[in-house]
Amino acid sequence: MNKNRGSQWRKWDLHIHTPASFHWSGSKRLREMSPAEKEAEIKTFIAHINSSDVEVFCLMDYWTFDWYIELQDYLKKNPDELKKTIFPGMELRIESPTSYRLNIHVILSNKLSKQDLIDFKSELYIRSIDKKLSDDSLIKFAKSLDTSKAAFHSFSDPAHLSDDLLLKLGSQTAEITKESLQAAIEQIPQNSGFIIMPYDTSDGL
Repeated sequence: MNKNRGSQWRKWDLHIHTPASFHWSGSKRLREMSPAEKEAEIKTFIAHINSSDVEVFCLMDYWTFDWYIELQDYLKKNPDELKKTIFPGMELRIESPTSYRLNIHVILSNKLSKQDLIDFKSELYIRSIDKKLSDDSLIKFAKSLDTSKAAFHSFSDPAHLSDDLLLKLGSQTAEITKESLQAAIEQIPQNSGFIIMPYDTSDGL
């Protein structure tokens, strides 16, 4: 650092979604892509990141680190393509004593390994069914909902929904337990993550 330069301001965007997020509105979600489509989408993603005037990003997909992990696997083979800093993150809905849903943003260090991220997620439990967070658990949770709860979120009777729609319904309605979030934080090295409570205009406090 040049001590005579003074303060330097940079833009950080700590809340971006990718094709791994359940409410992605692009042409295809990550789980629907072929290997060739996935690589092409990652290259497009990197190009947009590099051309932005933002210096630091955090991927904030609901329930998953999948896009970040795919990106890191790609960068191992192409280490010079990404010119910016990207942190892994996850957007979660957590149980709370409020009458409205409460989202949180978990921002983690980009020094964490793939296994660290897997270990973090493996500690998260979905409230009411006491199952570890996974696509299968989100589907199981959606099946446990009554028709009025499903209708509130514009879905028909869960007993007649496909797995894709059940996954979407579960992703929109599931909550994790506070205790499991604490356990997940304890799985990663100290001082390598933050929990952010968004403002109430975005399902926060």
